[in-house]
Amino acid sequence: MNHPYWAHKGAIRKTVVLRSTPRSDFVLTIISSGTRLASWRQTRKLKNPSTTVDGRTMKQRQPLKNASVSATKRRQVRRKLEIGTDVQTSYFFMLNCLLHSRIHTGIESNHEVYDEDVNVYLAHLLNSHMEASQITAMPDSIATCDADLFRMIEEAGSDRRRYTIYKTNADFLLMSIAVFDTVDKPVFNRPAIFHTSRSTYIARAASYYAHAASHATKLACGTSRIGLTLQKLSDRFDDYVQILTYMRGQYLNLLKRYSPGELFHLDRQIEKVERDQAIERVRDEFLDTYHEWMKTHEDAVQKRLLEQAELLKELDPAFDFQLPA
Repeated sequence: MNHPYWAHKGAIRKTVVLRSTPRSDFVLTIISSGTRLASWRQTRKLKNPSTTVDGRTMKQRQPLKNASVSATKRRQVRRKLEIGTDVQTSYFFMLNCLLHSRIHTGIESNHEVYDEDVNVYLAHLLNSHMEASQITAMPDSIATCDADLFRMIEEAGSDRRRYTIYKTNADFLLMSIAVFDTVDKPVFNRPAIFHTSRSTYIARAASYYAHAASHATKLACGTSRIGLTLQKLSDRFDDYVQILTYMRGQYLNLLKRYSPGELFHLDRQIEKVERDQAIERVRDEFLDTYHEWMKTHEDAVQKRLLEQAELLKELDPAFDFQLPA
């Protein structure tokens, strides 16, 4: 099965050729919504453009209008692909969103180094979190802190086990930081001095990927392709976090929900900003009116001045004004 993809006018399209015959090919177009649709396209090479396949001219085929319509309908037949039998559409959807996110963040593929292999790795990682079996198998290798990780590494009986531990923990931290945003949250029953910052988790994940790449190279007794991919992730970890963070909000719609308490404080802050802006506006109007009254001493201007002074005192109780004698 061939999996080519290309960019055209800023949009990414992916095409999978499922079956090819001398007269027809079955082309599956994966669109960004993740819907599995297939289109049957028949292509026929004609030596004479004015002659059809059966040798008759176009004029001879005009009476057969119903037959022509039926043939057109047959060429436009679409069938729904069965899940698990053709392709994993979710994988192509993740890859499509990832490539778009790289374009919008300005971190395009192969800009500094060749990293299309990293795109494939990240798309598979995102897609694996859609399978419950993949998630339930992770806790056996996940460490809650560095001490637990070092203990697991010491108890590991082989380099392959160490490679799996480092890689699993790095993947877990990458998804927690960039996609699910579950790190850097305060724990109320833990002192603030023990709080771990987001930058610390990022440094840990990059270090874990570097260790996993080292063990992969050791297992391969030389150059390892997965080792090179993991090393690229380690070297430019901040860039990939930025890409996945953009993808989280724009395409996966994994947005942070505010608690009722946070919304309450947010409303109070907005009200404070609006009140400060209103005080500044009324104070400017009051000073303009006061300057006008000092020049004219008109009763109408004095009345407007007193009204503005009263309004300003309501907004700012610390304000006080008395007309000069």
